[in-house]
Parts: sequence; structure tokens; C-alpha cells
Amino acid sequence: MAEPGSPAAHAGDDIIEVELDGLGPRGDACGRDDDGKPIYVAGGIPGERVRARVYKRGRISTSAEMIALLRPSPHRVEAPCPLFGHCNGCQLQHVAIERQLAIKHAMVADQLGAVGLEPACVRAPLAAPSPWHYRNHARFTVKRGRLGFVRRHRHAFFEVPQCLLMEPRINALLATLQGRLHETTQCNIRVGAPDDAISIQPRLSLDEPASGQPFVIEVLGGRSFRVSTPAFFQVHRAQAERMVELVRAAVLEVGATVVLDAFAGVGTFAALLAAHVEHVIAVEESGPAVRDASYNFGGLSNVALRLGKAEQVLRAMVDEGTAIDVALVDPPRAGCLPDALDAIVALRPRRVVYVSCDPGSLARDLRAMVDRGYALSWVQPLDMFPHTVHVEAIAVLDRAAGD
Repeated sequence: MAEPGSPAAHAGDDIIEVELDGLGPRGDACGRDDDGKPIYVAGGIPGERVRARVYKRGRISTSAEMIALLRPSPHRVEAPCPLFGHCNGCQLQHVAIERQLAIKHAMVADQLGAVGLEPACVRAPLAAPSPWHYRNHARFTVKRGRLGFVRRHRHAFFEVPQCLLMEPRINALLATLQGRLHETTQCNIRVGAPDDAISIQPRLSLDEPASGQPFVIEVLGGRSFRVSTPAFFQVHRAQAERMVELVRAAVLEVGATVVLDAFAGVGTFAALLAAHVEHVIAVEESGPAVRDASYNFGGLSNVALRLGKAEQVLRAMVDEGTAIDVALVDPPRAGCLPDALDAIVALRPRRVVYVSCDPGSLARDLRAMVDRGYALSWVQPLDMFPHTVHVEAIAVLDRAAGD
């Protein structure tokens, strides 16, 4: 909060001083002007006082760039990437990793508290075993043959010689391709678990490296998965392994025999649960993901794949009288539609295991489940995306006794 009499009233040169006491939804530190309007400062840390230059005034918020640290945070570290501050891919690279975990814990707990749920059920986040060079998927903008990113605030392109979040194979390909891509404006690179599992899209006229590969092979839980270029797969393989272990334990803890895997994607959870339960029903609407899942379920006779929108398929299951023990839900960032939640409640699973990459939509949907007779047992954040403001979380709800 800006102190009384501070320059937060905005002088004509638009240089301000502001106390930063929070974090905005995009990872910018947040303070407030004398009228209570948020001021977002990229590169700041909650607890700091900074001098900043305003570059955008909106109706509901002000955006500024830091020009001087007046009182630095004890959690501030030197960002190792020379692009930090120009690139918006890493919002927290200047924050000590232990503090990043505390920030992410607070993000999840605060969202739960905002909807009247108990923040104390949020466990300490699981730190990533490899906080650098973990991303197995990159999307680059291409301009004049050069690969790079676009700065969020000013929409300016800048070349990227290497990215400290990307797996080494992606950085090696980035160096190889620089200055050679004159036939496209976008380039996606995905690498799988085997060393030779590489996909470069779109198909290019270059002799080397080869491009246009339709999929890569990933490995989780000791099982191989085909992942097509447009399909979703977790970008941090090591943390995805831990997430699978947590989900599997939560499902098996209640002695489940029939499991629903809503938003099944390429079938990761369903395939890895199949050996431990009698039957898995996987629901997915994306065509590429369904084709991958069909391939990945090869040899699994106890997995049924149903194509369609989750809310429609789940409602049909209710009408058919399908009985399930556990509902596993892993929706997109926006969360579940109300009709999907209504159908899950109508199916009456003993337990719901909810996987989310957005604390806000997670809290909203957990509140809806609690209001329909489920008790929130625990929430486990995972640092799936170190040095960014994003956080993955697993939540477990149990049907209230006697319901």
C-alpha cells in the first residue's frame, strides 16, 4: 500500500514510489495507489518498496516498470537468465526457490479461503527435483527467420539464443534453426523421453534437422505413451511422475474398483490405473488426444474410452445408471462446467480426485462440490512450473458420511 504523501499520486513525469504487498495474476508484484487501485510492477517482489515508471493506465489498474529498488526483499536473488525482464516466460526467476514455494502455497490457500474453504487443508508444495531445463515443449515466434518470444507488455519480438527452462535438446535445436526459418511465423518443438523422440512443427523444407514428425513417445510410470503434436502432456516429466503417484495412491486408498477418468487426454491416468482396478472409463473430446488414447490403451481390456464433451458423456452415464467408486477430474485451466460437476455429483462417487493448474478455478469447483455434499480432505500443490507464477495442485474430496 502506498504511504500517505508518497508519489503514488503520480507526478507529471509518471515516476511513482509504491509498496508492493501482493502478487498479480500474471506474476507482477502488486501495490495500490491512494485510491486503492492496483499498481502492477513487473520484476518486483511482495514486501519491497520500489520506484517505477508508469507505462499504462487502465480503468481498473495501472502497469509500471521498476527503475529502482528502494527496499529490496531478502528473498531477492540474481536472475541467471540475461533475458529476464524482457521475456515474460519466467515471472519469479528473481525470487529464491524456497520463497517461490511459499508464494505458490499462499496462492492456493488464499483462493480457497476466498470461497470459504479451509486454507489449512493445503499442504506444503512439493518442490521440483529439477527446477531448470525441465520443459519438454516450446512454442516460438519466428520473425525474419529468427526464433524468439514476444514480450507481453509491449508486444515486441526478441530473439532467444537459449531458454533456461527448456530441455537441452530443445536449446540445441533452437541454435541449429536460428536464422533458417523463412517459411513460417511459428515453430513448435516437443521432445519425448527417449533421446530420439523429437517433433518439430510445421514441416519445413530443410534437409536437417528433420521436421513434421506427428508425435513423440513419452514415458510415465514405466509405460510408454504416444503424444501427438497438438495433444496436451505435462511439460515437467519428473513432476508428472510424482503427480501420477499421488493420484494413484488417492484412488486406491478407498479400494476403488471402477474409476472415471474425466478429461482423460492421451490416457495417462487411465492407463496407469488400469492394472490396479477392475474397470476404468476414460472420457475425452479432443480428436488428436482420443486417437492417442486409443493407441495408448492397446492391450488394456478393462479401459473403455468414450468420445465427447465431459458434461454430455457424464450426463449420459447418469441416465444409464453407471456406478463408479472414484471420479478423477483433470480439466483445462478454466475448470469444469457446472453441468459436468452436477453430473459427477449425480454419479455419487465415494471420492473425487481433482487435478488443476489454476488455483482460482480449482477453488470455485471445490466450493461447488462441497456445497453438494462432499468434504474437502486435502490439497497438495506441486511446483510443476518452477520460476513461473503457475502451480499444479491435486485435491481430494470424499462424499460426506451418510449422504
